[in-house]
Amino acid sequence: MSSTKQPADLSSEWSNDVRMNALFAPLQNKDLNPESWNAKILFWINLIERWSSENSVAILDVSELKHVFERNGKIPHCLPDIIEEAVVRRKFFPPDVHLQNIGVTHQTWGSWAVSLGTSAVKSLGSKVIGTRVSSFTVPNSIEKMEKLVTEQILQHSKIIQGSQFNYIEDKQLETILNEIKHQHSREYTLKVLKQKRTLVQLNIENRVFYKIIESDKSTKIDEVDKGILHLKVNLERIEREIETLENRIKEEKIKAKKSLQEGSKSAAKSCLKRKKRLDGNLEQLLSQQLNLEKIYEDIMQAESNKTIHQAYESGLAAMKTMVDSSMIDKTHATMSELAELLDMNQEISDATVMKDNAEIGDLEADLQDLLDEEEHENLDDIARDKQTPETNFQIALDNLEKCDIHDLEPVIGKKETKNLVTSS
Repeated sequence: MSSTKQPADLSSEWSNDVRMNALFAPLQNKDLNPESWNAKILFWINLIERWSSENSVAILDVSELKHVFERNGKIPHCLPDIIEEAVVRRKFFPPDVHLQNIGVTHQTWGSWAVSLGTSAVKSLGSKVIGTRVSSFTVPNSIEKMEKLVTEQILQHSKIIQGSQFNYIEDKQLETILNEIKHQHSREYTLKVLKQKRTLVQLNIENRVFYKIIESDKSTKIDEVDKGILHLKVNLERIEREIETLENRIKEEKIKAKKSLQEGSKSAAKSCLKRKKRLDGNLEQLLSQQLNLEKIYEDIMQAESNKTIHQAYESGLAAMKTMVDSSMIDKTHATMSELAELLDMNQEISDATVMKDNAEIGDLEADLQDLLDEEEHENLDDIARDKQTPETNFQIALDNLEKCDIHDLEPVIGKKETKNLVTSS
C-alpha cells in the first residue's frame, strides 16, 4: 500500500486560507444561501470520498476524521452535519445499513426500504433522522477495495481450481486482506464479500475454505465442492506423509551404515528391516497419491455435476481395491468417504508385519548391498586421497613414455598408419 495521502494532496483549495476558513466553519441554515450551502456539502463529500479511496479506509469514524482533516491546529466543526447530510443523500451509510442494502440493486429508496422490512426501516430512520452517525462507510471506496481483493484472490498462486468454481483457504485469504492496513476496513471488506456471496464459507476437516463465486453462478455448497476440497486436503496430507517417510527411510539407511562401521551387523539388520517396512508404506502412499490425482484430473475435465460425480465414483472404486473390502462401509456414498478411506489405508499399512522367514533372505541381500556400497565408497575415498598433484603428474609422465614417436606426430592430412607399441 502506498504512503498515506493527506488532504493537501487531494484538494487544490486546501492551501487557500480564506476559502478553507469558510469551509471549516459550522454549517449554516440552508435557506440563507442554498448555493453556498450545497457547494460546501459537495466539497466535503468529494474530499472524504477521495481520502477514503486513496488510503483504502472504508470504515470512517467521525471523531477520528476531524483530526484527519485538521488544518493549522483547527478542525472542521461542520463535519458532523456534513456526514448527516451525506447519509441522507445515500452517499455514505452506517455500516450495518450498508450490509443490509447489499444485494438489493436498481431500486428506489422506497422499494429498498420495503425490501429491508419494517424493523430495518425503523433502525435506518433512527440513524438518518435526529441521531448523530458515529461511524460510516463510503460505498465507492469499499467497492474499489472488494474488487481489488477479488482480483488478487483469483490470481493467488495457491488458489484451488475446480471444474466450475475456484476455492481459497482462509490462510491465503488473510494474506491478501492484510494488504489493507486499516483493521476495521479489512474486517468490513471480508463481511461485504461474504454478504454479497462473492465468497461462500465452508469447513472441511477443521479447515476453513471459501468458494469463489463469479458472475451469476450458484452460491450453493454441494457435494461436488466438498469432494474437491476433500481431495485437495488429502493430497496435501499424503504429500506431507510421503516426505516424512522418505526422510525416515534415509535416516534408517544412514543408521544401518553407521551400525556396520561400528561392527554391529544385527543392529544394521534391524535398521534395514524398519527401512523395508517404510518402503512398503511409501509404495502404498504413492499409489494412493496417483489415484487421488487421477480422480482430481477427471473432475477437472468434467463439464457437469453429473459427470463430476461419475468421475468421483470411478476413482473411488479404484481406491477401494487397495484395501480389504470387508473393512469398508459400502453404504457411504458421499465424497467425504475419501478421508475415511485414506485413514483406513494408513492404519493397515502401519499394522502390516513382515514374515520373518520371507524376509531373512531379502535382509541378507540388502545388507550385502550395503556392505558393497560402503566398500565401494571407501575405495573411492582412498583413490581420491592418493591422487595428489604429484602423483597425477607422474602418471602423465609414465603414459607419455609409453607413447611411440608416431603418436606425437600431427595427423592432419596424413594417411592412417598402424603403430606397434612394444611394452617396456
